[in-house]
Amino acid sequence: MKSLQNQIGRYAKLQWGLGGAALLVVAVFYFGGIRPAENQRIAMQAQIAAMQLDLNTGMARAQNLPVIEQEVELLKSRLERFDKKLPKKPDMDQFMREITRVSEQAALKKVTVQPGSPRRSDLFSEMPISLNFTGDFQAVLNFLQQTEEMQRLTRVRSLNVKTKDPQQGNVEVDVAMSIYFADE
Repeated sequence: MKSLQNQIGRYAKLQWGLGGAALLVVAVFYFGGIRPAENQRIAMQAQIAAMQLDLNTGMARAQNLPVIEQEVELLKSRLERFDKKLPKKPDMDQFMREITRVSEQAALKKVTVQPGSPRRSDLFSEMPISLNFTGDFQAVLNFLQQTEEMQRLTRVRSLNVKTKDPQQGNVEVDVAMSIYFADE
């Protein structure tokens, strides 16, 4: 009888040991396999959601491409109508020669030209330029008309005229203008 009780006690301990081992295997399987896989699945879902958002944003932008292409073609046709050139490079030497020629024809004095830093956009680049000069009012008007008639695409941003000698009609002029180039 004692041996039967000993056997029952041993089997009970063995049962508890096997139960503990099974519990340990389940815990290792959960913490070593299931939990990291679940974290990876959650991270991948977040990544997929971010990629879907990027895709939707890109598709929305792509739908606007035909409209943008039409606008570009319209702007190109308007540019061609004005018979202005949009050079591929800033070509400051050519611009300086033209400004010098036009200022000499207008008999301007103390002409200074200060180019700024180019600013790029998607389709073209813009270079701001500051001009300062003196001359009589009619010569200044003639100069501004000739710069408007230049083949190169230019735009006067601001014009500041100060009277220098009212008796002779001399003025001092500060002009902020921009030249444009394709920069391809």
